[in-house]
Amino acid sequence: MCRAFKLSAILFLFLSLFALQAQARPLQICTHSGFEPYVIQGKDSLTGIDIEIVLAILNNLKQPAEIKAYPWKRLISLIENGECDMGFSLFDTDDRRDFARYLFTVPMHYSTFSVFVSRSNSLKFNRISDFFNLRIAHNRGFALSVGFEQAIADGKIKRMQFDDAKSAIKMLESGRIDAIIDNEARFRYYLKKQNKLGKIKSLNIPFMPHQPAFLVLSRKSNMTNIDQIKRQFEMELKKLHLNGTILAISNKYLN
Repeated sequence: MCRAFKLSAILFLFLSLFALQAQARPLQICTHSGFEPYVIQGKDSLTGIDIEIVLAILNNLKQPAEIKAYPWKRLISLIENGECDMGFSLFDTDDRRDFARYLFTVPMHYSTFSVFVSRSNSLKFNRISDFFNLRIAHNRGFALSVGFEQAIADGKIKRMQFDDAKSAIKMLESGRIDAIIDNEARFRYYLKKQNKLGKIKSLNIPFMPHQPAFLVLSRKSNMTNIDQIKRQFEMELKKLHLNGTILAISNKYLN
């Protein structure tokens, strides 16, 4: 009887350890490819502001993970269907809350969206109607203002979309579009790399100032400890914000 009990206990322990090992897969994290300087995609590596923040959290938590970068539409799809447990960095919208759980404690970064035009362009921006009858380009899949979307639906603005900053600049320089709306830090980073700051400018009044972008968890993630991961990430994000780490990482790339 005693021997049978011991064997049962050993078997239970073995099965429990096996189950834990089976569940302890790396966290699957997805981000937006080519979103410099937040995500900088090298030949065999990812760097950038948001990448360094996430790596700091993973290192502090000793949490194994795989981080991969995808085009925007693919990123959203992977989060929505649960193939990615976590994704970054997303603006908060009602439709995204249907498939994503936001880590609202501290944003990954704040984005200011500005209007970029050729240096010779005299366009002034104060309101959406200033864009009427113009061809305006923005990154494919991005959620912009309600007024902007309504003006497009009413046929008052011609929308053009691009997948990377290089394509946007080509469209602007060739005269195919009148203006570009993009993340100020991202687009200026690319203009500086390409020595284009003397040819393209951002208008004084931003299109959307200081928009927070967040880490999110997929509602369809099958990680058994996903709630614990959410709490831990929120705590670590707050720590990195309070101790100045996030500011230091941002300054390294932006200044």
